[in-house]
Amino acid sequence: MKMYHEEKKWIWEGENFPYFTFDKLPLESLYYKFGQLKMIEEMLNRENYGELMLDALSDEVLSTLAIEGDTLQRYSVRSSINRLLKLGLEEDYSYTRKSDAVVEVILDAKTNTAPLDEARLLAWHRALFLHGGGLREIAGGAYRTDREPMRIVSGPWEKEKVHYVAPPSEKVPELMARFLTWLNDDETLSPVYKAAVAHLYFVLIHPFDDGNGRIARAITDYVLARADLANGNFYSISTMIYRNRKAYYEVLDRVCVRVDQDINEWMVWFIDVLERSIDDTLGRVEAVKTRAKFWDRHKETGLNERQKKAIAKMLSVLPEKFEGGMRVQKYMSLTKTTRITASRDLNDLVEKGVMRRFGSGRGVYYELRVE
Repeated sequence: MKMYHEEKKWIWEGENFPYFTFDKLPLESLYYKFGQLKMIEEMLNRENYGELMLDALSDEVLSTLAIEGDTLQRYSVRSSINRLLKLGLEEDYSYTRKSDAVVEVILDAKTNTAPLDEARLLAWHRALFLHGGGLREIAGGAYRTDREPMRIVSGPWEKEKVHYVAPPSEKVPELMARFLTWLNDDETLSPVYKAAVAHLYFVLIHPFDDGNGRIARAITDYVLARADLANGNFYSISTMIYRNRKAYYEVLDRVCVRVDQDINEWMVWFIDVLERSIDDTLGRVEAVKTRAKFWDRHKETGLNERQKKAIAKMLSVLPEKFEGGMRVQKYMSLTKTTRITASRDLNDLVEKGVMRRFGSGRGVYYELRVE
């Protein structure tokens, strides 16, 4: 089999690993936004607080799984978050053992600031692989032990591109002991720098057969939570990494061959993504306020359950627009009703000032009046 990049040396083969080097980067804007988020958190009422947390954590869980091709249903994730955090929102009992387990890992990382030891780390991994790895057997809650090199590859058979070869499995226990000592004891780096370094450092060791990215992102959350820059349940770096996953893998590709230990490119990329994750949350706050104002404005408007369900669906995507607007066919599918009833409901919403109608003929669609 032809293996590209086989001649490369990897960052962990450099004589100074893991003494990474990077330039001092400007963090003033990021810390200002953390301050904004913390101030907003204190001003939210209980209902808005719970809604924002539920949205952000749901995206966090779904994104960290999706980055590595795993999936869960959003409704089961939301149900688990609601139940485990006792948010007091309407319970639909759709949580599953898997959704509970993944949410518990995320919440433990974001809220439990006790030292991260090996037992806790292995418990996180075990929770992520309650049912093994499908056709591929995964040792949940244990470091990898295979004698074969751990290769990260892509491409077709016999033309595989090797993106990274991790340290041999026999080195993993020692490397992880060193990593955890550094994580818990080193106070020389600012929390933002440390979160960035911790993520990369763990990924480079690649201690597990699978799930290394998910655990790395949990460790990132853990480091930032310890710093108490803002409530970690309100923002999601995993969501932003998922949206930029191609760039994520590209920057890791370039950094993992830096035997000189220069990780500046990674640090710049990570800090930019972290700042964008805070921006995303600040946008969510405005969306939560918009939803609250909308329902308050229409608390006396006579709406049937079908109409409420459709409106809630459209409001759920704020601050984005509901793609394509609400159309009769979408309304029928969402509310399980007939075309005649759907048309009547939508026209009624226009007459009551809840929606606006656009287009004509088959191109008619409706948008909410949220101003």
